[in-house]
Amino acid sequence: MKQRARRFISGFLFLTLVILSLSFSVGDTTHASSSYSSYVTSYTLKVRSKASTHYRTLRTLAMGNKVTVTSKVGKYSRIKYGSTTGYVQTQYLSRSKYKSFSAYVTSYTLKVRSQASVHYSTKRTLAMGNKVTVLGKGNKYALVSYGGTTGYVQNIHLNTRPFRAYNAYVTSNTLKIRSNASVHYTTKLVMMINNRVTVTGKGNKYAQVKFGNISGYVQAAYLTTTQPVSYGNQPTDPPRTNGSQFGLDISHYQNDAGKGQIDFNAIKQDGNSFIIAKASEGGGTDGTFVDNAVAANQAGLTVDAYHFFRATDIPGAQNEANVFSNQIHAANAKGVQVHYLFIDVETTNGVDKDTLTNNVLAFINQMRANGFNQLGIYSNLAFFNGSVDLPKITAAQPAQPKFLVWLARYRGQDTYQGPGANFNVDIWQYTSSGSSSGVVGAVDKNIWYYTINGL
Repeated sequence: MKQRARRFISGFLFLTLVILSLSFSVGDTTHASSSYSSYVTSYTLKVRSKASTHYRTLRTLAMGNKVTVTSKVGKYSRIKYGSTTGYVQTQYLSRSKYKSFSAYVTSYTLKVRSQASVHYSTKRTLAMGNKVTVLGKGNKYALVSYGGTTGYVQNIHLNTRPFRAYNAYVTSNTLKIRSNASVHYTTKLVMMINNRVTVTGKGNKYAQVKFGNISGYVQAAYLTTTQPVSYGNQPTDPPRTNGSQFGLDISHYQNDAGKGQIDFNAIKQDGNSFIIAKASEGGGTDGTFVDNAVAANQAGLTVDAYHFFRATDIPGAQNEANVFSNQIHAANAKGVQVHYLFIDVETTNGVDKDTLTNNVLAFINQMRANGFNQLGIYSNLAFFNGSVDLPKITAAQPAQPKFLVWLARYRGQDTYQGPGANFNVDIWQYTSSGSSSGVVGAVDKNIWYYTINGL
């Protein structure tokens, strides 16, 4: 009897233990497993005393922290980090260590913060195009490293590919290039319609651009990749002939308008083949000539030059020719071969027609004596017909290289079919209100018709 009782008690205890075991299994979802390492993928992962957000926070882990997972409880994992043991949300853990990658900043001023929120302090500010290493990435913020600084930036301002620069055209006649992306910053240059810039970065409102040697920020709304039509009194292009070429004549006025900047590469890309740069006037020089000649030459443009004539006598004419010659030699010393040289005659300088004609001839003869033979003369139609003896000047020149006539007569209704001169025109300056993507403000535009021994 006692033996049966003992067997009954033993059976009862075993059954009780089984029931208790099943009861605990149903009420507790803890899964025992072998511990393993995981990495935190959240900016601020809270370690709690129990598997619920209602329990107190033991500590906060950072993105990339390595923890040991000892078990799982529903949506939580029981982890150990340093001397702390607690519970974290499993969705913010990854068994694979985050693989860092490079990214490029697309914002003008991207703040690197000490934590993943705008409420935390700024450790440094990154500029558009800066290359960073992304060490971790959440929904809104990324953990990055740049030049020894590690912190958090907003994901939307990062791109895995570097920005590809492209050309764009200005659609406003008063587009300011500013030192930074705000109207509160200083103006470095005021652009004109049709000016072409290189876009080196672009944000929501501003674009980072370069014009010549000037870099800064402009409002992106005033840029287009399609070249706009200039407005104002801009004539249509003149008739072309086989071999004719387009070009601009420039002086320090264009440099002044652009605060020293002329983008000769843009001028070339506009379809121009040459420039005629002012080198001197009277007994003085144009201080921009040599630099303009060098830059135009480097851009692949043929370089020509002109001198504004002011002499009232033969010695003065010879002196001006020497000043002009010295400017050409200065450009030659910089590696620039100057193509044709022109005397610009637009004022009588207070002398009569015969005296002016003889002074012009004295200038030309002195240029030849100085070793220059590719020469020409510039003026407007009325001046050629009434103030200087053009036939006498041209008749005094050798046949080769041809002495060129460069005419200023602006294209309008009376010049619709061409220059309209009663003499041969080799180069026609057909407008003084032209525009070029490489020049700020108005510029003279020309078509070069002469091709034998020419361009």
